[in-house]
Amino acid sequence: MAALPPSVSQSLVLFLLVASGFAAGRAGILKGATLGSLSRFLLDFTLPALVIVSMQQAFSPALRDQSYRVLALSLLVYASSFPLAYAVSAFYKKASRAEKGVHRFAMCFSNVGFMGFPVAESVLGRDSLFMVAIYNIPFQILAFSVGVVLIRGLRGDESPVAVKGIRSALASSAKSLLNPAVLAAFIGFAFFLLSVRIPEPFYSALELLGGTTTPLAMVLIGSILAGTKLGPVFSNPRLWVTVLYRLAVHPLIVFFIARAFGLSGMELAVPVLIAAMPVAANTTILAGVYGGDSATSSGMVFVSTLLSLVSIPLLSYLF
Repeated sequence: MAALPPSVSQSLVLFLLVASGFAAGRAGILKGATLGSLSRFLLDFTLPALVIVSMQQAFSPALRDQSYRVLALSLLVYASSFPLAYAVSAFYKKASRAEKGVHRFAMCFSNVGFMGFPVAESVLGRDSLFMVAIYNIPFQILAFSVGVVLIRGLRGDESPVAVKGIRSALASSAKSLLNPAVLAAFIGFAFFLLSVRIPEPFYSALELLGGTTTPLAMVLIGSILAGTKLGPVFSNPRLWVTVLYRLAVHPLIVFFIARAFGLSGMELAVPVLIAAMPVAANTTILAGVYGGDSATSSGMVFVSTLLSLVSIPLLSYLF
């Protein structure tokens, strides 16, 4: 029997984890307050551990300069993603504030931590993980600061350029910068620049803790799906537009931006591959914590992950 492409195999593994969470949700094992507590544990403990461990690399000037270029590209991509997300969601006339928020978040943030790392390792090799971690630094800062604002919605004027809305966003972002995932990104990069190696047994403990992030996140998504009426969610045309943007349009935008700046090799492959990841699992988790539309976000995560079985191998072949 012919082996499946690495990206397809990895996606199937994630779907099996989602299925286990779905079964636990249907059985009443994972529900209500338990889901909220597990989501908080994931955001505050397992994800920060994964970030720090991924950035434990030996320092070199060449790797440092490469990381700066990838980091600059990541910042540029996110800077263009936010206005594009608002522009697209402006056409969602029938969507509530809560639904618009998760659509905007889904357009801006891909499943880097939960799917990007294992797929990148399978497709590009273990050496790519450091670049993935560097490219992911703005994600850690923005997803848990500006991303929270995207999900909750701007207070006052709905326009993203309104002065009142900007002040509200900045205040919320500044407060959210204190969360563990953001602090872990700064600590991990500082350790790399200063050549600080985490001693045993602390490194092994962090590695084991961080390794639970992917299965825990997928199980949580499955359990949320178990309590969601998927018929109305899948019949929502806005969901399909956002998923198409996430899987096809956004990777093409990143590809052309990276090429315009003369990037090639791993510096080009990592950003495009990460941009091709499905909707971030954090969309559902943060929606549950901050009052977003959990049903729509779960549907987008489910559909985009399913379709990524085809889209990621195709984009990997093309680029």
